[in-house]
Amino acid sequence: MSTLRLVTPLEQHTMSQLKLVAPLAGWATRLEEVPDPAFAQRMVGDGIAVDPTSAELRAPCDGVVLSVHASRHACTLRTPTGAEILLHIGIDTVDLRGEGFTVHVQEGQNVRAGQPLITFDMDLLARRARSLVTAMVVTNGDAHTITGRVEDREVSVGELLLEVEGGEETLPGEVNGTTAERHVRLLIPHGLHARPAAAFARQARLHPGPVNVGHKEHTVNGKSVVALMSLSAQHGATLTVTVRGDQAEQVAQELVDLVTSGLGDPILPLVEAPASPAEHTRAPAAALVPFAPDTEVLLKGTIAAPGIAVGRAVRVVEEQPQLTQAGRGLLEENQRLTEALTRVRRDIEAMISREGKGSAARTEIFRAHLALLDDPELADAATQELQAGHSAEWAWRTAVEKQVRVLQGLEDARLAERVDDLRDIGRRVIALLTGKGGSRVPAELPTDTILVADELLPSDLAAVPPGRLVALCTAHGGPTSHVAILAAGMGIPAVVAMGDAALRVPEGAPLIVDGDRGEVHVHPPATAREATLHAIAARAARREANLARAHEECRTADGTRIEVVANLGRPGDAASAFAKGAEGCGLLRSEFLFLDRVTAPSEDEQTAQYQEIADGLRGHHVVIRTLDVGGDKPLAYLPLPEEENPVLGLRGVRVSLRHPELLRTQIRAILKVKPTGVCRILVPMITSASEMRAVRAVVEAERRELGITHPVQLGAMIEVPAAAVMSDRLAAEADFLSIGTNDLTQYALAMDRGNPHVAAQLDGLHPGVLRLVAQTVEGARKHGRPVAVCGGIASDPRAAPLLIGLGVTELSATPSVVPDLKAFIRTLTLPQCVEVARKALTFEIGDEVRALVMRTWPGL
Repeated sequence: MSTLRLVTPLEQHTMSQLKLVAPLAGWATRLEEVPDPAFAQRMVGDGIAVDPTSAELRAPCDGVVLSVHASRHACTLRTPTGAEILLHIGIDTVDLRGEGFTVHVQEGQNVRAGQPLITFDMDLLARRARSLVTAMVVTNGDAHTITGRVEDREVSVGELLLEVEGGEETLPGEVNGTTAERHVRLLIPHGLHARPAAAFARQARLHPGPVNVGHKEHTVNGKSVVALMSLSAQHGATLTVTVRGDQAEQVAQELVDLVTSGLGDPILPLVEAPASPAEHTRAPAAALVPFAPDTEVLLKGTIAAPGIAVGRAVRVVEEQPQLTQAGRGLLEENQRLTEALTRVRRDIEAMISREGKGSAARTEIFRAHLALLDDPELADAATQELQAGHSAEWAWRTAVEKQVRVLQGLEDARLAERVDDLRDIGRRVIALLTGKGGSRVPAELPTDTILVADELLPSDLAAVPPGRLVALCTAHGGPTSHVAILAAGMGIPAVVAMGDAALRVPEGAPLIVDGDRGEVHVHPPATAREATLHAIAARAARREANLARAHEECRTADGTRIEVVANLGRPGDAASAFAKGAEGCGLLRSEFLFLDRVTAPSEDEQTAQYQEIADGLRGHHVVIRTLDVGGDKPLAYLPLPEEENPVLGLRGVRVSLRHPELLRTQIRAILKVKPTGVCRILVPMITSASEMRAVRAVVEAERRELGITHPVQLGAMIEVPAAAVMSDRLAAEADFLSIGTNDLTQYALAMDRGNPHVAAQLDGLHPGVLRLVAQTVEGARKHGRPVAVCGGIASDPRAAPLLIGLGVTELSATPSVVPDLKAFIRTLTLPQCVEVARKALTFEIGDEVRALVMRTWPGL
């Protein structure tokens, strides 16, 4: 380990030796400790990191400023030996868009060791960024090697950190072979910063020949992270990828697919204002070559709806009709638009009428479309365009795209999901006005249709005849979109967010869509298709048998009673849940009554909705969660203070106690449901016994006021680690505990489930989460209180034996899985569950837990 001393500029480099000093004060640590795989896995390059105690980044050596990132959080120096040194302040600081940073140098400027480069607001970064850890890495490690480093101790500014050997890179010689060129749009919100640049460079380095990337008038080495960052390519930029050598076509396409998938960052679709019909036509993202018929391909995406299907691809292609901008007079164009809106409204109303109560989710989606048709902002924007002399179709499209851009700029994921709904009604109205671009789905479909599209809209699925569609897969879209909800309601598997590789699936290609794994097999062998069809038939037979026994009481093979109930989100779900054997409702998300409206629901309105649910469950108990808003669920009529981290702010019971009039109204509505006592009350986001006592006081006061003598069951929802740790105190105040594993997991693992960078790592079977479940059960037992699980893992059969073994006696699951879940539980014995659960608590990661369960019950 190096000794503490200040390195002078004269001794920083001797021939091919380079010494880099600490650019700021703090704790020197290994790159493996940086909470970002681009640095921790050395995708960017080798080096060191410093957890800073000073707020000024200084030059670690003499050199030239090669680049300063547009977000001002990073810069790169080129040293006299040719080494390229990236200095990157904090993690995910690109999201701050330059806020809190002051740059003191510019590109091309010569700097001396110790000269200030960037100063930053430490307090701001500590509150807004994921980490302050600052990385210093050598990005062209193929020409330079780190021979010494200081780590795992405190360092001062100017103290030796790294010793680097190596000279200038040599340019590669001529390479024989073909040349391939592709153009691709960069749709990463924060542009080509360090992490996506590293992902691209790592893939490019696998190719022995040259890889270049061009943007505007600049072309750089695609294998260099720094060079890629120096392009300053922002969201929407068009990149030119050029590959030379053997298999150039294949390599270029792989790199383009990597860019279109986001390079590890989320994708933000590009919406451009329709300045002219020609500009509105979307250019292809890349020259996509269809997969060869004799080549099996595995595509991976995101699970949107579970299940497995075998079929053939039917491509859904977006065709933008050419629109006439000039209108034929305000009166005529206004009449045309009014008639088109009326026609679309009638079509949607007829669709809702045909649905009846068959699909509550489907009905709610199309009711949302009706609300959008009547949106005053849309109407005003369209009127302004008509008054400017534009045609009805031009005016309507301009108004819709304007609203789309507004929603895409919001951080509220729920509102952003309305973009597809807006585009859907936009397309339907324009189709009527132009007589073109009606349903994108062919009228005649084979019985084994698998729709393949860039994105699908709700109206696309509404046009499909029953019994024709077996699955769907899309290049973009999300697992919570309305199309995903519709697919789940139709009982067909769906895989989304597969990237533009999905658009290379040829028309008619045989496919296997595995919605349980988020995979699509293109051109699978006939033997694989046959085996999958047999497995599907066997699964269907099991499900039919399980459904036949679904209404029987659920007990393990040795007689332990386990209640299997359902999570519900709206009244229409109750009858379906009962039909599938649910023994009640373990979680009614009452937010369906409060969201997407301008005034709070009245007491009578709430009572009527709760009563409908109770009636649909034929006397089984209903657990109603009190209003759980705040965080990602704002209310228009309940202004809450703006928060930097709403997930850790006013949420759940905190909002209810802050606005007791809302709580009292809801409690009274619940207490009025007949028969008395059928409803139980569940309080979300509890962290202390005092919160339970406060809610209990409201319940008791309203119970006495209504003259109800029957006791009211009041439960605490265990969603934060503190509640699990304090479960014995909470159980003293509550009649039952219910574990919400979705929030409990995100808080226990410190991973925001709405953050695309970490959401995939959220694991409800993480041994740490299971230990919190065990601790909750242990605390509840001291007071004889039952414990339920109403989070996502309650619907996972692999979790059932673990939860039962830990002492959980009620599982509240998605209605569709209830028959199969009950059937599986009937095969279990309590001692076996206890043994497996205890062993699971000794593991380190969730994958080990799953492997244990699969070994014990291989039929899962």
